[in-house]
Amino acid sequence: MTPTQPGTPTVRSRFRAVVVSTRSAEGRESFLIAAAALGVLLVVRFALGLLALVGSAIGFSATAFPSGFAATPVGQFLGGFVLYPFPFYLAAFAVLVLVRPIRARDGLDVVLRSTLVAGLAGTAALILVGVAPGVALSREGGTWVNLALYLTTIPLSAGVVDTAVLVLGGVLARSWLRGGDPASPSRDGEGDALATDHETDVDVDRSAAARAEPALPVDGSAPGRVVPAAPTAPPSSDDWTRYAPPPARDESGR
Repeated sequence: MTPTQPGTPTVRSRFRAVVVSTRSAEGRESFLIAAAALGVLLVVRFALGLLALVGSAIGFSATAFPSGFAATPVGQFLGGFVLYPFPFYLAAFAVLVLVRPIRARDGLDVVLRSTLVAGLAGTAALILVGVAPGVALSREGGTWVNLALYLTTIPLSAGVVDTAVLVLGGVLARSWLRGGDPASPSRDGEGDALATDHETDVDVDRSAAARAEPALPVDGSAPGRVVPAAPTAPPSSDDWTRYAPPPARDESGR
């Protein structure tokens, strides 16, 4: 008989489960929030890189940058905007989608924790990626200072700034998705609570009015008025029917 219990999950089965979960409504919502948070980070990175590009282009000289394209203003812009922070982008986005997804109904504390975890993962990715260039530059220069820099100050300085911007992007994305979706559970709950309070106030007002208003009698007279009984006429003195003889008995009935 074929066993009905699932076996050990494989990489393929886990990837398939992730793909199926992202197709649901909550999965699409988490994907949208993660993409929006990362988009805020990209916009900030692009703006900072563009300002650095303009500043470098003003004082650029071919003889001052003999190390090739990477030292030119355009190379520095591409390196600071795309190449170097790319591991941070990838790791943070994967964490926000797969490990710590954010939904519009989540509280602000959940958003802060999730984005902080994603920022820590992105910083760890920068440290791991920095091992190779740190070792290469250390061997070339004959000192291991470059390796220490690529494992500590360089990734940490970039990771702290990117994490702060990612947290801001997560908060803005959640607020935007919450405000743009009128059918969100939080808004429905607030609407139901307001409607319930309004109905309760109306019921209280009606009951108070009913207690304050006196009840009208059945005959339609004013409240509190005593309706006198109808007077009965006394027997007339000219009524001689009481002196009439009793009726005769029926003789056939004997």
